[in-house]
Amino acid sequence: MNKLLKALLAVSLLAFPSLQAQIEINENLSVSGFFDMSIVSNSNETREDDSSFNLDQAELDFLFDFDNLTGQLDLNYLGDNDDEEFDLEQAFLNYSFGDGLSVEAGKFRSFLGFESWEPTGLYQYSTAYDLIDIRPGHHNGVRALYADDFVAFGLSLVDSLYDPDGSIEDSEKGIEAKIAIFPIEGLTIQAGFGQESGASSINDRDVINLWTSYEVGNMTYAFELSQYDFGLHPWGDQWEGSQWLAMANMGITDNFGITARISEDTQDFRGGETATKFTISPNVTVHDNLGIIFEISQTDFGTEGTDTSLALETIFTF
Repeated sequence: MNKLLKALLAVSLLAFPSLQAQIEINENLSVSGFFDMSIVSNSNETREDDSSFNLDQAELDFLFDFDNLTGQLDLNYLGDNDDEEFDLEQAFLNYSFGDGLSVEAGKFRSFLGFESWEPTGLYQYSTAYDLIDIRPGHHNGVRALYADDFVAFGLSLVDSLYDPDGSIEDSEKGIEAKIAIFPIEGLTIQAGFGQESGASSINDRDVINLWTSYEVGNMTYAFELSQYDFGLHPWGDQWEGSQWLAMANMGITDNFGITARISEDTQDFRGGETATKFTISPNVTVHDNLGIIFEISQTDFGTEGTDTSLALETIFTF
């Protein structure tokens, strides 16, 4: 990590002896962030059991606001980082033209996927799919955005969906598009598409992602369906498959809730494989800035046996 990023991190930590939600430095700059820790135990019928106790992630987000010009810079540490340093997760500028239209440039998060890349955006500890994660994550590029009370559009030109390297060339590039509608209060329906051309492998890669969520009272419901086609797998088969999830989250009290989720991941190559996952996840808010998530998940891998996972996670936000 270069000296500028280290300096920004040091200044932010020294400036705040007590942490609270979105700390305002001045009218143009504020800081927020989180860190989360977990204890996880996995057992499988055909493989050796394993467990972990880890600081999973720590993040500092710098938010800039200059009227119609805004920006964000996120520094991220992952518990499996070999060098144990904060890396640049995303950094982008957004220029608003007014009336819901804006342009964004830099390194930013993909449109695709219902589940968040951040633990603070998940309803449970784990993500839904255990065979392959087709969410593109972060990439470099430029995108146009439009949103009003009924509809939102987005169109991105990026260096790559899955192998971002900071350059957009004829030999490798990606596009993403989304449309979301909000027909009634609490309901979101989104369709997204991503395509990568001239990838470092030998094929183009296409992803179609559809999801909907509905918040009513103390309940949140969600459903997602994805299809992917990554061309020829290095082993010679057509590399394609599908995924779906259904989720319900209920807030039982102001401080306690529970999530139930079922998901399935199907690969239509190498003879075909399906993983079906069942998840129950209670969660407790013990402080405005501190939450605890419990989870039990069981994934049926067919001939490879059933994997059972128990997790306890704490998330501190500021």
